Amino acid sequence: MSLLSRPIDDPRTVTVAVAAVVAVGLWLALWIGMSDMDMSGMDMPGMGGGAMPLLPGMVAATALMWVLMMAAMMLPAMTPVMAVYASAAAREDRGMRLAARIALFTLGYLAVWTVAALALALLQLGLRGSSHFAMGGTLAGPLAAGVLTLVAGAYQLTPLKETCLKHCRHPLTYLIAHWREGLAGAFPVGFGHGLYCLGCCIALMGLMFVFGAMNVLWMAVIAVYLLAEKTLPKADRWGRFVGVALLVIGSLQLGRVLLGM
Repeated sequence: MSLLSRPIDDPRTVTVAVAAVVAVGLWLALWIGMSDMDMSGMDMPGMGGGAMPLLPGMVAATALMWVLMMAAMMLPAMTPVMAVYASAAAREDRGMRLAARIALFTLGYLAVWTVAALALALLQLGLRGSSHFAMGGTLAGPLAAGVLTLVAGAYQLTPLKETCLKHCRHPLTYLIAHWREGLAGAFPVGFGHGLYCLGCCIALMGLMFVFGAMNVLWMAVIAVYLLAEKTLPKADRWGRFVGVALLVIGSLQLGRVLLGM
């Protein structure tokens, strides 16, 4: 029996291993891509409201970079639910059919973040000429940084954040309530969980503009926090403290701007 036709005896381990390899590849691609991308050249005062004209290649490169960023940041955070799904799906399917189901589930999840990535890419390109953003719309100025930090902090304290985080921390509960059998059900189940993940993380993604959306180090910091918030014991309580801390930091930042400090 070939490896391709052999049943997956330990779907959880295989799923986590494959996700880890893909995540490493994505981060390497991201690092190389960021090194080659010069965002400062997109800010050219005096041209079209403060930014150089949009070219198709620039739009495509920006969109691709954001898709890579979202996939690299969120794949580690989704690995636990992928493992739980793999274990549950293994009761119905084996071998390549099981592998296909796990892949479709993952694609459904990533489809949500791909849409979010494209929206963020368009937002960034639209901010290129703003006086409150620099580096091609990827880095917020003092006023915008304060507002984004306040929004992220306030969202951490909302019931919506709490509900979405609960589904992310307890994926089995979600899967039991939304389970669909077979290959046809894999993508919708993954897509549905991706929506909860988006609701859990999107406000914190706004902080990328505060630190610099193309700053790989801060991207990694945010990705590690999102993974920890979803997996570590009692980490769901962190959100409240993080939210209060962000509110304080954002208020201080806005205070400095308004007082001209």
